[in-house]
Amino acid sequence: MKPSFFSIARQPKWLGGLAIAALVAISFALLMQWQLERTFSYVGVSEQELAPVPLSELAGLEGITPGAYDRLATVNVFLDPENSFIVQDRLQLVGTDLVPGYWLITNSFVEIGDQLVSLTLALGYSEDVSELLSLQSELDSSKHSITGYVEPNEPVKETDSKNFLGSVSLAQLVNLYSPEQVVSYPIYLILSEGIDLPVERISIDIKAQEIEVNWLTAFYAIEWAFFALVAFYLWWRLVQDERARLST
Repeated sequence: MKPSFFSIARQPKWLGGLAIAALVAISFALLMQWQLERTFSYVGVSEQELAPVPLSELAGLEGITPGAYDRLATVNVFLDPENSFIVQDRLQLVGTDLVPGYWLITNSFVEIGDQLVSLTLALGYSEDVSELLSLQSELDSSKHSITGYVEPNEPVKETDSKNFLGSVSLAQLVNLYSPEQVVSYPIYLILSEGIDLPVERISIDIKAQEIEVNWLTAFYAIEWAFFALVAFYLWWRLVQDERARLST
């Protein structure tokens, strides 16, 4: 008579085999969980992060808060029109097209305690550089309460023209602002509100928060789950082989 599966499976050696299979499966399950944690991630800006907050909550002289870029910040500034520049080779998102043009940027000062800290502002965009040059000559040293997008420092980009800059490089700009050492924010702001200008606002494509799936790590997670099942299958197959051997 062929012994039952459970009469074989409850023998000490096969119970030990089941324990080993379970430990192996648990190890694979932990690896699967590790891969799953890397599979799904949030990208973009959440609805809560779309609301403007004081600049001090996102960036300061000591550094930048994680996730600060592309966030809206509010701050009071004094414009420094003597240190305004035109940046060439800027791309403006118009509908679904990227249109080349120019930015007008300027230095400004923010009061922190008893010191004035430099903050670079990107004021506006135009395809016609003469429009920005005209606006540049009209800027005055006034105080404004502004809202703008926090953006990272850009690397220095060489340009063929002595009249224009190739990028918004803070390392380059602080040397242009003053021959003396300048205390500066490690970011710049793209103006959104607070200063009325007769040029286009700089458009910035803010990606709404969504879940991004890494399909490679998802595949690895499925592999580890399969290996965990294989551990139990091998134990079951060995018990079945033992039944077949005892029945002959």
